[in-house]
Amino acid sequence: MTVFSQKKDSMQPAAMGAAPTVGNQSSLIGKTLLIKGEVFSEDEILIEGKIQGKINVKNRVIIGTNGNVEADIEAREVVIKGKVTGNIKGGQRVEIVPAGVLNGNINAPRVVIADSGIFEGNIEMHGRDDKNKAREEIPADAGDHPNPYTKIKK
Repeated sequence: MTVFSQKKDSMQPAAMGAAPTVGNQSSLIGKTLLIKGEVFSEDEILIEGKIQGKINVKNRVIIGTNGNVEADIEAREVVIKGKVTGNIKGGQRVEIVPAGVLNGNINAPRVVIADSGIFEGNIEMHGRDDKNKAREEIPADAGDHPNPYTKIKK
């Protein structure tokens, strides 16, 4: 029989100097790590070190406050808390938090830039659903039919 309690034992691995947990991130690139080349991952990654090259991740990329990236990034979601120089392609979302810096272009359907976040580049937003696109498109014969909501001055 197993008994569980909430009392913390002082001999747990965390108390003995084990590596800190990263939350729900699957991979961590630490502060002292420098990577030159390409990074590929299926999992979410947190970058606290330096990367020069290219990053391609199927999940989320978080550039931590100590992160310094000189690379093009392609991921489902990108969160910038540190510094990035390069272009970003986000499948769903790109976010620059208040301390984040991005020098490069963004291509994503949703972009969030905090008030004191720094961004220098261009943004191309895409991926709106077909319903919104249909509303925005003007029919070819739009000029042939008067708009019932438009007042005509006589």
